[in-house]
Amino acid sequence: MFETVLVLIVVSFSFWVKAVAGFGGPLIAIPLLAPFLGVEGAVVAVVLANLVANVMMLWTNRHAASPNRRLLVRVIGAGALGTVAGTIALTRLDDRILSVALAITVVIYIVVALARPQFKVSRETGMKLSAPVGIVGGALQGATGNSGTVFGSFYHSLDLPRDEFVFALTVTFLTFGGLQIVTLAQLGRFGGEPLKQALIAIVPVLLVIPLGEAFSRRLDAKIFGRLVLGLLAFSALALVIGAVT
Repeated sequence: MFETVLVLIVVSFSFWVKAVAGFGGPLIAIPLLAPFLGVEGAVVAVVLANLVANVMMLWTNRHAASPNRRLLVRVIGAGALGTVAGTIALTRLDDRILSVALAITVVIYIVVALARPQFKVSRETGMKLSAPVGIVGGALQGATGNSGTVFGSFYHSLDLPRDEFVFALTVTFLTFGGLQIVTLAQLGRFGGEPLKQALIAIVPVLLVIPLGEAFSRRLDAKIFGRLVLGLLAFSALALVIGAVT
């Protein structure tokens, strides 16, 4: 019962953040749930909710599909193989290793966001980086359920307008998340209590995504971004402590 309530609370908050900022669902939810469910259990608990959230946000931002089509095709194509390989690794690695790896990715994102907020990459350079970014992000998505550190930083560095940024992230997460679900199902990871938690987690997503998207139009992005970074820093610290104790 405790774990179910925890999933509902964490998913509600983290996917509200995703609706506001364009990403942050699994990035926040998995570190918070991992100390209680294990990294694999946390990934399974949020993967279906993330799929539903991405479909909803993709539809809302569908008008921003065209400008970055070539870039997105390259990123997604390169990342597909990485997602499958990372998902297989998820089922075979020790939770402590995955926890530390996830904490490191969160810390990297925080450092980049604070140290170089004005860093930008040209569209030409972005095209050249699209394949390696896709591979790394796809592998991280498969192994930890969290590729926001890679793709969020990459798309942000291209200085995309808000709707294009949200659409690019959403279509990327939707593709890799769907592939991850198929891989987890093939490996027999959906069933029993994990499946129950994954299905329950969909309910708050249906409620908070519309609320978060409406709220995003009125919130100061800089202030909210700092609050999210503080929470991510706390989550990373909790993961490291849990891994070494």
